Amino acid sequence: MKMEKLESKKMYQKGITLIALVITIIVLLILAGISIASLTGENGILNKANTAKQNTEKETAKEKVQLAVMGSYGTDGKLNYEELKENLDKVEGIVNVPSKIEELPIDVYVDGYKVTIEKNGNVIIEEEKTQDIPKPTTLEQAKEEGMVLDENNPTTIKDKYDNKIVVPEGFKIAQDSAEDVTGGVVIEDGSNLETLGSQFVWVPVGEIKGENGATKTINLNRYTFATDGTPTAHGENIIDSYYQELGESDKGNTVAKNIEEFKTSVTQNGGYYIGRYEAGDSSATTDRTNSATKTNTPVCKQGQYVYNYVTQPEAANLSRKMYENKKFISDLMNSYAWDTAIIFIQEFSGDEDYSRQTRIQTTLAKTGKVTDGTNKDVRCNIYDMAENMYELTTETSSNVGSHSVTRGTSYYSNYVYTSLRGSNKVLEGYVFNGFRPILYF
Repeated sequence: MKMEKLESKKMYQKGITLIALVITIIVLLILAGISIASLTGENGILNKANTAKQNTEKETAKEKVQLAVMGSYGTDGKLNYEELKENLDKVEGIVNVPSKIEELPIDVYVDGYKVTIEKNGNVIIEEEKTQDIPKPTTLEQAKEEGMVLDENNPTTIKDKYDNKIVVPEGFKIAQDSAEDVTGGVVIEDGSNLETLGSQFVWVPVGEIKGENGATKTINLNRYTFATDGTPTAHGENIIDSYYQELGESDKGNTVAKNIEEFKTSVTQNGGYYIGRYEAGDSSATTDRTNSATKTNTPVCKQGQYVYNYVTQPEAANLSRKMYENKKFISDLMNSYAWDTAIIFIQEFSGDEDYSRQTRIQTTLAKTGKVTDGTNKDVRCNIYDMAENMYELTTETSSNVGSHSVTRGTSYYSNYVYTSLRGSNKVLEGYVFNGFRPILYF
């Protein structure tokens, strides 16, 4: 009898435990449902957080334009369209600003939102981000509209002869750019505050179309040039017993960020960019000295004090940092880029022996301008490859004690010419040594 009661009690306890477990699971499921609903429902926490984020982004975008408008009123209380254009161009994230503002309303795009500036200066922003920011398809259109192109992706446009140009995000076509690639297409930084206004020239590679269907071919390579300008391609071979474009160097100099990637990119995209001018010091207010800082941001703008007194590794580091964390790459000039630019200039400028051009000026000048206010060394919109400063590159010299390589001629010497290679000590900077950055995708 006692045994039966004990067994019955155990079964009862098991039954209680099972019921409690079922009830607990049901309660947990209900709580989980409530939690999920509170997180993901129409009025859930996640939706509310996402809405708040979108509203903040939208208000920030609107505020950027409002501040530009407010800063463009003159003392007479009227909106100055010239200042408005200038102020809009300065704001990071604003694209498709007209090349000239003559009347309102106008539409611009800010961080993905379409924003309208009305006649009375009021700023109206669309509720949702647009997926269809208009892009130009031709060089003529991009130049005429003066728009800063998509902040997130490069834009491919065509010139009047159907040659391709790939424009990096945040850049626009400069107003004094050539009408087609044979004359030197110039792009201008229109969105990055530290390098705003920096200009680069597209060096086309491959088959280039010209007037009346004529074509010429530019091959990416390392070259030497005869006295009449005739090029000889050398590829990866050693040039003049000393000079190589290495993937790695044990000589202390900095090699190209990735020379194979550069060559592949140029082939796929049909070109690359070189600085229109030698690098200038964005912060310098006087000529630089040997003790000048080596950390100021370089720019490629006319009339800047040249960025000299830097070593080859410093020049490489400065070039790379110009456009860090972008979908394109900035680097120090390499030998493929320098030599192919000479081929481009000789083919399309009419100067068939530019490779042998010797010194033109005899004093150091600011970027893109000699001391008398003129410039005799500008070809296809590219300045000063044959004067002003020797330009440091990523090439390596096996010359004992002088493993960095410069190209071009300078005010300092009258026997050097544009295509000549020179050896320098890696860790010494000089008044006559500067550099020029390149861009590629």
